[in-house]
Amino acid sequence: MHIHPSSPNSLLSEDDAAVKIQAGWKGYRVRKQLRSSRKMKNGQNGVNRNDDQALQEKSAAKIQAGWKGFKIRKELKSASAAATKIQANWKGFKTRKEFKTKKEPKTSNFQ
Repeated sequence: MHIHPSSPNSLLSEDDAAVKIQAGWKGYRVRKQLRSSRKMKNGQNGVNRNDDQALQEKSAAKIQAGWKGFKIRKELKSASAAATKIQANWKGFKTRKEFKTKKEPKTSNFQ
């Protein structure tokens, strides 16, 4: 059924057409991926299973390295924050102690 673009029902038909196009594309893509994965399992497509395993190991090493780096940076940030807090507390203690010694009146020699 053909609907003229200026008719009131044209928007509905454009939406339906877009949905059908998207569904067709997604189906094609999934079928292509399934064919490719079946070929990989059967050892076809010129890809050696050892190559695939090596790629997986490289990928795993890359993920692990990224995780370790993230974890170390997080721990370093935490340690740095703790050191800053200790330094701030020490400076505050030292400043209060100096202020207290300056504020105390000196005892006179009237004995």
